[in-house]
Amino acid sequence: MAEPTHSYYDWQMSTLLLAYDTVEPLSRSDLEGQQKRMESVDRELYEMVHAILPQSYRDNPEAEFPPEVVVLLTKATLKRAAEIVGVLNTN
Repeated sequence: MAEPTHSYYDWQMSTLLLAYDTVEPLSRSDLEGQQKRMESVDRELYEMVHAILPQSYRDNPEAEFPPEVVVLLTKATLKRAAEIVGVLNTN
C-alpha cells in the first residue's frame, strides 16, 4: 500500500494502544505484555477495517481508499477508543 495508508494504520494503532494504556497501563519493561497488546490491537483493527471496507478494496489492496472510506475508518477508530476509555457507553 502507499505510504500515507501505512501512516494512517500507525495512527490507528497508536490511538487504540494509547486508549488501552489509559485504562490498563503496562510497564515499559513489560515487553511481553506490550507485544501481546500490539498483536491484540492489530487483530482488532483488522476486524474493524474488514467490517467497514467495501469488498472491492479488500480484493484490491493496492487501491487508494476514497475520502468517504477514510472518514468511516476514522470515526470507527475514534469511537472504539472512546469505548475503551469509557467516554462512550457501549450499551
